[in-house]
Amino acid sequence: MRKTLTAAIFASGLSLLALSQANGATEIRYGLWANQGEAQYEGAMEFKRVMEEESDGRFEVTVYGGDQLGTPRELFTQMALGVTQMNASGDPGIKEIEYLAIPYLMKGIKNYGAVLDTDFGQEWNEKLVDEREIRLLGFMPRNPRQISADIEINSIDDLQGLKLRSPERDYYVKSLSALGANPTPMAFAEVYTGLQAGVVDGQENPIETIYAAKFYEVQKSIALVDYIKKPAYVMVSNTFWESLSPEDQALLKKANDASNAVIGKMLPEQTDRMIAEMKAAGITFTKPDTKPFIEATQSVRDELGSKMWGEDTYKKISEIGQKDFD
Repeated sequence: MRKTLTAAIFASGLSLLALSQANGATEIRYGLWANQGEAQYEGAMEFKRVMEEESDGRFEVTVYGGDQLGTPRELFTQMALGVTQMNASGDPGIKEIEYLAIPYLMKGIKNYGAVLDTDFGQEWNEKLVDEREIRLLGFMPRNPRQISADIEINSIDDLQGLKLRSPERDYYVKSLSALGANPTPMAFAEVYTGLQAGVVDGQENPIETIYAAKFYEVQKSIALVDYIKKPAYVMVSNTFWESLSPEDQALLKKANDASNAVIGKMLPEQTDRMIAEMKAAGITFTKPDTKPFIEATQSVRDELGSKMWGEDTYKKISEIGQKDFD
């Protein structure tokens, strides 16, 4: 059953929504973590261009980068009210979707899409609507998660006993443990100083995050192991979605596809530049054989996958996740 919002909060949401439509155009407030110049931000700007131009100005999109509108969870509340219409982040709102990021389960963003297109994937989206009044519209490309450290990592053996900062989720902790490391859960805001002070020996994140947070200033190497391939999730307020005609719903999806096309072109170029700059700053990049990494984390996939979805669904997800779509 859908969560009930109080009359006072709902009324305030409607008031703000009415203000957003005062100029005759329906405003779409779009929040995301990326900042101007980053591929994902520029992708959101392409979403804005397509929505505004192809609707002949019936929609007006405002992109709020750098988490200006709040954390993903705060945005979920705003979206349930219909005050904010869209959000892109690494938080999909429910664990059934989030756990698709178990290490080496998904080969890429198209595999995520194929899973969500299944009957059980559609059920997850309906659960998201029921529990949070938001729905998953699509995905936004991000780089895979890599491992940085204050030593050079040439093989899985180099991870043994290494203290690696971990996000506070069990699949990160269990994965790093399976690789032989000593995972240390730590808030993201504390990572730089933790690395600098030697509280942890390393951490894991996409290349763009390592670069933006300047972790390379307090690390020696980055191992390209692609151990988690996780997109950002593009979410839309269900209140807003249901207010749209089928044609405008299709336009929203078309604009998101256009956004991804821009990101898909920009992200590799930006990644090459970031890697070159980090190499110039003294970072060594290695590319260990990932076969031992995949084998070492099989137990994590089996344990968490079966626990989250049941054995039969986990088997189907595993098969879809390993398909080659490119």
